[in-house]
Amino acid sequence: MVSNPLTQKIKSAPILLGAFFCLLLPACSKKKSTADWENHGNELAAATEKPSTEPEKTPETPDEPQGTTAEKETRFLAYNLKNYLTMRRYINGEAIYTSKPEEEISALIQIIQRAAPDVLGVCEIGTRADLKDLQTRLKKAGLDLPYSHRVHGSDETRALAILSRYPIIATAKPKKLSYSLNKQPFHISRGILDATIQLPTRKVRFLGAHLKSKRPIKDADQELMRRNESLLLRKHIKHILTTSPNTNLLVYGDFNDTKRTQSIYTIRGRSHDPHRMEMIELTDSRGEKWTHNWKREDIYSRFDFVMTNLRLTPYINRKKSRVLDPKNWELASDHRALLVIIK
Repeated sequence: MVSNPLTQKIKSAPILLGAFFCLLLPACSKKKSTADWENHGNELAAATEKPSTEPEKTPETPDEPQGTTAEKETRFLAYNLKNYLTMRRYINGEAIYTSKPEEEISALIQIIQRAAPDVLGVCEIGTRADLKDLQTRLKKAGLDLPYSHRVHGSDETRALAILSRYPIIATAKPKKLSYSLNKQPFHISRGILDATIQLPTRKVRFLGAHLKSKRPIKDADQELMRRNESLLLRKHIKHILTTSPNTNLLVYGDFNDTKRTQSIYTIRGRSHDPHRMEMIELTDSRGEKWTHNWKREDIYSRFDFVMTNLRLTPYINRKKSRVLDPKNWELASDHRALLVIIK
């Protein structure tokens, strides 16, 4: 019997259509799970008793744990809290010693909680009790940062601190924290915070600083004091990157100076220096870069910075990083917070 070509095409059509629809079906694949990072333990005591430029020895931890980067990006927030401490304040025309007003604290907590940082580096925190108060309030707002480290310099009222969702595995203190001007000794006023944190993707060493303010004092020139403090910070950076070249280093804080000043140039290092720090350029929702408002003089300045060394710079997600500009920023502080995303 001679086969009819048309009949054969009709018979084969269901088979071809079936194969075509099979190709359209999405492939089923199993997604690799990633380990959840648990947070255990209480506040890590500040290691400020014995000077050392190297982190204290701790059990070894993997430098770069496995996992998808998108799921494990770290949100770092640098923020000057504007006197989260007890000090003399003018209330209804009367000078009294009291803590930061509740309305200011509430605005701070709201801003930080919305930013949802995994690591929070702050300036102008007070005592350990003040730091604990901040931790407790954040936890009540749904942001648990159980690990902490606090340091101060000659100014014992205003300290530096870092809070973290992830373990702080080492802390250190620079060898030198003093300098002299006109043969008069000075000690860096707020110290230098040095803490290494095991993030999900890599270990990062955080250096926090709060340089001398522009407020004049009788004992010395405020600009020269800031230059000397920036030089102490630069020497510590240089030592870390010379002795531990594989360090992922992030430097942050309120430097009380603008981008093209000598103190900022000093911290960054020369452009051809392999140990230089790269400035992370950040803008707010309007493309503006200022971070501080001196209300009395109506001056808006960029005083707060985040810098990274050449090893860490490629892992900064610049598209997501920014200057926060919520409507209530001025109620919380005279500074705006910097959010930096680490891949």
